[in-house]
Amino acid sequence: MFNFSSQLENLKSSIIGLVLLLASAIIGLIWVSIGLYSLAVRLLGDLWGPLALGGIFLLPIAIYLIVKALPHNKEKRRQSLIDEAFSKSTVGSISNLIDNLSGVSPVLATVAAIVAGFMATRFPQYLPMFSQIVSSLGEEFKLHKVRRAESKVRKARAEYERAATPTPPDVEPVVKRRRKKNDDPYADM
Repeated sequence: MFNFSSQLENLKSSIIGLVLLLASAIIGLIWVSIGLYSLAVRLLGDLWGPLALGGIFLLPIAIYLIVKALPHNKEKRRQSLIDEAFSKSTVGSISNLIDNLSGVSPVLATVAAIVAGFMATRFPQYLPMFSQIVSSLGEEFKLHKVRRAESKVRKARAEYERAATPTPPDVEPVVKRRRKKNDDPYADM
């Protein structure tokens, strides 16, 4: 059986350990940088020491930018271009169409796939446009489900608030008494 409290305790202890490890690493880096600063000032002087130390600290950023510019990113770009070409192809359009409608209704996805197959054989130039229209329709169906659920929640909340607050008892109107002329203090003025 799953013991939630022991899992929570394990998570809490691992987070505390990670925070302590990170804090000790930061403190260690601060002392190392103080020592390197003192050494750089002694060896290179007051001007070149801090500049060299700053360059050493900026070196990992420079290495990161160089690695980012290397050709392995070209393969990522090539893969994204291949994915884009696949989505524009006949098979990719039909696949995207089925993926977008499968969450809404399997019957609707099947009908759309049959229509897309017919369009792919007779009118292939219109297939990407049809795929985009049907994908938008699938997203609208999903949004409609969300809106319907939100309206149910709003109605339930309003019903709960209406039931939670009792209606005030009927207030009997107060009969105003007629003032006599003598009771009016401002009558003489």
